[in-house]
Amino acid sequence: MPPIQISRLPQSSHRIQPIRRGLWWGFGLIATLALASCGAINQANKAKGNSPELGMPAAAPAAVEGNTSSNKEAPSAKIPPSRPQLIKSAQITLQVKSIEDSLKAVNLLSQKTEGDILELQDLRSGSDEIYQTVFIKMRVPQEKLEMTLDAIAQLGTVRNRSIKAEDVSSQLVDLQARLKNLRQTEVQLQNILQQTGSVGDVLKVTQELSRVRESIEQLDATVTNLKSQVAYSTIEVRLSDTVIKPAPQRDLGSQVQDTWQSATNAVAGFSLGLLKLSLWLLVFAPYWLVPLGLTWYWRSRHRKSQQNDRSNTPKEPDIDIIEM
Repeated sequence: MPPIQISRLPQSSHRIQPIRRGLWWGFGLIATLALASCGAINQANKAKGNSPELGMPAAAPAAVEGNTSSNKEAPSAKIPPSRPQLIKSAQITLQVKSIEDSLKAVNLLSQKTEGDILELQDLRSGSDEIYQTVFIKMRVPQEKLEMTLDAIAQLGTVRNRSIKAEDVSSQLVDLQARLKNLRQTEVQLQNILQQTGSVGDVLKVTQELSRVRESIEQLDATVTNLKSQVAYSTIEVRLSDTVIKPAPQRDLGSQVQDTWQSATNAVAGFSLGLLKLSLWLLVFAPYWLVPLGLTWYWRSRHRKSQQNDRSNTPKEPDIDIIEM
């Protein structure tokens, strides 16, 4: 074998290896592109699988949309309605054994429930023969109203107990809507005030802005007051003694002295009454003396005329009757 042929074989093998590597890289690139295109086609087919063009009925999308809308409405249907805004007040009347102990218990209960004593009227008098009464007006958080009433009822015998409530939900909603509109008007007037140039327009806008702000303050105060009345309930408590205490027995000397004093006062009153009557008769004498004098004069004339008639009438002789 010639030596020239043996020396050329290694050169040809070195040239073929880069070509093979390039072919393998080209086949790999083509395969990658093919797989990527197949995946894109499959995703497109899946996306179009529910379309009417692939045989699905046209009503299916509407059903899907209906389910979607129903799913969206489901959470809103589960939202509970807003709690009504109620102003509650209560009244309770008790008969207790000791008013002092009951007053201390009510004050302590007011502190425990984070409430306040708004009014206290001590109607007790020095006499032991009448009921002793104390009136208390307090306020407590609305959620503790029933608990407070039950605690007060345990202080004595309940004679009267009542609870009433007033719904102010619509009133609060209306006031808050008006307040929101007024605040928007205030912002608009402030913007107009910055853009206005003439003095007359500035004065008009300023006056209107003042009126709007005054209305805002009034509505805000009303809303705050209503919310405070809703948050706190008032309780009117009336406490009275259970038994009327008898008056203490007085000694004999005091009773005799009181009797003598009452008798002398009665005599003095009677004498004073007679004196007043005499003065009245004296003052009205012309009105009752004239009729009295005329009556006396007529009666005296009438008697005299009767006597004259009797004297002028002849007397009949007496006739004696003889019995046989």
